[in-house]
Amino acid sequence: MPNRPTLKTIGQMTGLSHVAVSKALRDAPDISDATKERVRKIAAEVGYTPNMAARNLYLQRASTIGMVVPAMGDNTAYDLVFNEVSTAAAALGYCVMLGSSHRSTDLEKRHCRMMVSNQVGALIVAPCTSDLSHIKAACGPTPVIFIGGKTAPEEPYSLLCDYRHSGALAVEHLTGLGHRDIALLTYEPENLTILQKEEGFSRAMEDRGLSPRILRIGHAANTMQAGMEGVERMLNQGTLPTALWCASDYMAVGAINALRLHGLSVPGDISVLGHDDIYCSLYPDLALTTFHTPMPELGKAAVDLAVSLIEQDHPAPPKQAFRPFLVVRNSTGPVGRRGRN
Repeated sequence: MPNRPTLKTIGQMTGLSHVAVSKALRDAPDISDATKERVRKIAAEVGYTPNMAARNLYLQRASTIGMVVPAMGDNTAYDLVFNEVSTAAAALGYCVMLGSSHRSTDLEKRHCRMMVSNQVGALIVAPCTSDLSHIKAACGPTPVIFIGGKTAPEEPYSLLCDYRHSGALAVEHLTGLGHRDIALLTYEPENLTILQKEEGFSRAMEDRGLSPRILRIGHAANTMQAGMEGVERMLNQGTLPTALWCASDYMAVGAINALRLHGLSVPGDISVLGHDDIYCSLYPDLALTTFHTPMPELGKAAVDLAVSLIEQDHPAPPKQAFRPFLVVRNSTGPVGRRGRN
C-alpha cells in the first residue's frame, strides 16, 4: 500500500519547507499567490489530504463529536436525530463518532469512556435511563449534552422534549372526538419521558372530570409486543376503552395488530393514537394519528451547543425545550359503534 502523501512530500516536490507548504495550503498572507497556486496544484495531483488529528493536536482543538443513543434502526426515532447531527456537524467541519448502547447502561458507559479516550470534544447522549451518574463518571470533564425527555431540566447542557404537552394534546384531540373512556399504554423502565406522558395525560383527563386509565406493560426493548399484550389484557378484563393512546408508534402498531386479530376495526371500534411519527412511511396503510417530535431541530441545536462548548469562543446557545405536535391521520375518529352500545 503506497504511503500517504504528507506536507514533507509536497515540500520535497516544490523545494519548500513543510512549514511553508502548510502556510500555502492555509492561505497564509506571507506566502505569494504564485507559490500557493503551485503548492495546491501539486497537492491535488498527489492526492494530499490534511491530517486532521495532527492539525487539531497543534491547535489544541478536537474535531470530533461523540454521540451515544439507546438504539438504531427503523423502529426508533434516533436514526432521524443522528442523520441531522451528522449533517449539521459536517457543515461546521466536525465528524461524529456514533455508539448504540442497545439500552444497556454498561454499554452506554463503555461507549462514553472509549469516545473520551479518543478525544472527542463533546458528547451528545440520548440516555437509556434518567440516572445519568454513570455517564458523567465516564465522561469526566468532557462536556455532555443530553437530549430527549429522560433528563431533568436542571442539567446545564440539556435539550428536552416536553412530553407533558403530548399528554395534554392527546386528551384534547380524543375528547374533541367525543371520547371519554380513554386509556394510555406505557412501558418499562420508568423514566422521565414515561412519567411526563403519564402526568400530562392524567392532568388533562382530571381537568375534564374524567378518570385517567394508565397501563404500564412490557419493556422498551420490544414495545410492539407490549402494545399487543396491553390490548390482550384489557380485552380479557373487559376494560377496552373507546380510545387508546400508546406511548410510541411501535406500541401503537402492536396494539392495532392485536385489535385486528380480534376482529375490531380502527377507528371504527376504537381510536388509536401513537407517538414519534416514524411509521407513516413504513406502514402507510395504518395512517396512524401520532405526535411528531422535531428531531431535525433538536439534532441541529445539539450540534450548535457542542461546537460552542468545544470552541469556547462564543456563548452557548440558550437552553431549549422542544414540543411535539399532533399529526392527525385516519386511526382516530368519533366514538365508534362499540362505544355507543
